[in-house]
Amino acid sequence: MASATGWTIDYILNNVNYQTLIMMLSDAPRYIDTGGKSQEAEDTERSVEDEANEIVGFYKSELTK
Repeated sequence: MASATGWTIDYILNNVNYQTLIMMLSDAPRYIDTGGKSQEAEDTERSVEDEANEIVGFYKSELTK
């Protein structure tokens, strides 16, 4: 997040509200390389929601330190 916005970690943790960070993460563009896998193989991999929950969990753990 800091590299994408140019904000410092301190600024993000102290001046940006949590809901804004979550919205920024969910709106962030991403490229998922399937590497030529079939649709069936893609369905068995992590979903976008799982990926987002993992990121949210990271930020929650960093905020409680």
